[in-house]
Amino acid sequence: MMRFRVILTFLILLCSCLGQERGGTDPNVAWPILNQIMVKTNASGSLAYWGRCDFHKPFPDYPALSYPSTFSGSPVEVWQMAFASDPKMEVTQESNGLIRMFETDVPTDLLDVRITHVSFVLDDQWRDRFGGPNNAMYLVLSAPEVIAYRKAHNIGPLTEGWIRSGGSLSKQEVVGDLYNVTVKQALDYILQFYPGFWIYENCQSDDAKAGRNVYFGFFRKVIPHK
Repeated sequence: MMRFRVILTFLILLCSCLGQERGGTDPNVAWPILNQIMVKTNASGSLAYWGRCDFHKPFPDYPALSYPSTFSGSPVEVWQMAFASDPKMEVTQESNGLIRMFETDVPTDLLDVRITHVSFVLDDQWRDRFGGPNNAMYLVLSAPEVIAYRKAHNIGPLTEGWIRSGGSLSKQEVVGDLYNVTVKQALDYILQFYPGFWIYENCQSDDAKAGRNVYFGFFRKVIPHK
């Protein structure tokens, strides 16, 4: 009986770990599906999920998804069909039209960190370096409040490698200043300049000092040439 209990406990812990290390969908498979849904639904938003965060790969993995059987429903219904194989994924649409695709067990504390000031107004010296949504995102995530929160709560990786590429690059600029906003609000602001969705990927960490790793990225909608 004792041996059975030990095995059962191990299986419960293993299932718990695997449940949080989901994701795994190759970006080359995910991108065409995600982009076509965005083009068809004409909706932007955000995607938050448990993934694998393989730092050695240039692009993030994605949750389990499949091609919708139809595009005749609302944007929420279409996205729900795409993520039907992910039981933890909840799809909603806010009053401003943004689509939220959040797995229900993903901790969102980092998104609620409040930033005193973010400036996207850059001089000519920095303009080329900070073109594109991922680089605008860098300005948000390198805010002192965000860095301090990550260190205080052991959210890795504690390097500059926590922004992952999620689509095409651009030298279009995000402009303006934001004051007293949350990380989530600042990332939503970027969507006004780049239709698409920002990515918030949480992963189990191999680092004993970090409770989890969190990576951010941006998937920009690309309209195919006719």
